[in-house]
Amino acid sequence: MSSGIYIATAGAVAQSIALDATANNIANASTSGYQGERVSFKEALGTAKSADSALVSAQTAHTVDGSQGALMQTDNPLDVALEGDGVFTVKTPQGMRYTRAGNFQLDANKQLVTQDGYPVMGQGNQPITFPPDAQNVTISGEGDVTADGTSVGKLALVRFSASQLKREGGSMFSASGTPQAGEAPKVRSGVLESSNVNIVRGVVDLVKTTRTYESLMKMIQGYHDVESRAARELGGPK
Repeated sequence: MSSGIYIATAGAVAQSIALDATANNIANASTSGYQGERVSFKEALGTAKSADSALVSAQTAHTVDGSQGALMQTDNPLDVALEGDGVFTVKTPQGMRYTRAGNFQLDANKQLVTQDGYPVMGQGNQPITFPPDAQNVTISGEGDVTADGTSVGKLALVRFSASQLKREGGSMFSASGTPQAGEAPKVRSGVLESSNVNIVRGVVDLVKTTRTYESLMKMIQGYHDVESRAARELGGPK
């Protein structure tokens, strides 16, 4: 079998993975705090026929684009955005998770939670709970949370490198290793960070990736047709 079909197949698999990542970015272009995903591939030497032929390796790297999204004023004191490198800490049934999405709210128990109902953690990984009759809620630039002038906690903000984060749907991440030291991000209350996905660039990438994938599939079909015809003609009666 020609080594070309292996190269085309590896390329098609790579483009399929890139297509999924690009489509997911576009689908979350309006999701608060969403950070785009980038996919990179390694080159490997092909050994099927020619030692100098190169193909895309099966190993892929999914990295998070950590660039800042645009900040939108909402004037809701429970909407919080981060300026700088860092994430909020959230407690889920699967353990601690991390997000840039600061569109928080209060649940029935007056706990600060995400839109999905997960408690937002304060320092010491403790939930932040407001008094039942709290009226004036403020969150300072350092993450201190007060209700009617009384402190009720401080947002647990941590920093990870992009390689430590693994997406778990939407704007939520799990993290490997320990948080990195460094300056904490500035907290902006009454503001939301929008997705950092450029929708125009995303659509262009989607079209380009789709066309490349289709071209590679046509190449695979072409190799298959040539080899099928060769098998019929060479393998027939003498």
